[in-house]
Amino acid sequence: MELGKYYEANQRRFNVLTDNDWRAAIKKCKEHLNWKLKQKTLFGAHSPANLGADPKEYYLSLALEKILAGNWEWQTQFSLSQQLIRLIDSLISKEVERVKTQKSENLKIEYRDIEVEFYDLGDCPDQSDREEKQEYERQVQVIEDAVQGDQQLQDFWEAVQAGYKRSDMAEHLGITPKQLDKVKEKLLRRVSALQPSNK
Repeated sequence: MELGKYYEANQRRFNVLTDNDWRAAIKKCKEHLNWKLKQKTLFGAHSPANLGADPKEYYLSLALEKILAGNWEWQTQFSLSQQLIRLIDSLISKEVERVKTQKSENLKIEYRDIEVEFYDLGDCPDQSDREEKQEYERQVQVIEDAVQGDQQLQDFWEAVQAGYKRSDMAEHLGITPKQLDKVKEKLLRRVSALQPSNK
């Protein structure tokens, strides 16, 4: 592991941490990853096939490696968990950009969960399943395009993917349920404008 320019400064802060500090920070990071990647690991940028490993373990271990090696500065205003979460979010964003800008199909590493395969006695997906998946992927992409550039819509979409109820969503966005309905309408208008005409 090559040491970065922030290694010594980061180590000074690590030296005062207890095992409980580490456990608490890692627990918070795992909770954040569960929310951030919910329903986003089946395919695409955060899929095991693209990353070559379990997505949550991949981002957490990479974040820990970067901060421990001093390749990422642990800024003084942040706690360990806050700094790791900022690093994880940055890694997630960079991976999305990498997949969008490169022909990542040629670089894919096949990740197979042997345990799942062993216990999965179902048949291979047929043509209709593949078509449904493609249509689902297309609809998700339209929504992803629609929320770009609007932080409130992005937060709303993440809350939808995380399975939040209407009241919890409103609380998460810091607005009333009625205002949430307006945000939903705004997203539906954008999605409708991006959908191809059925003429």
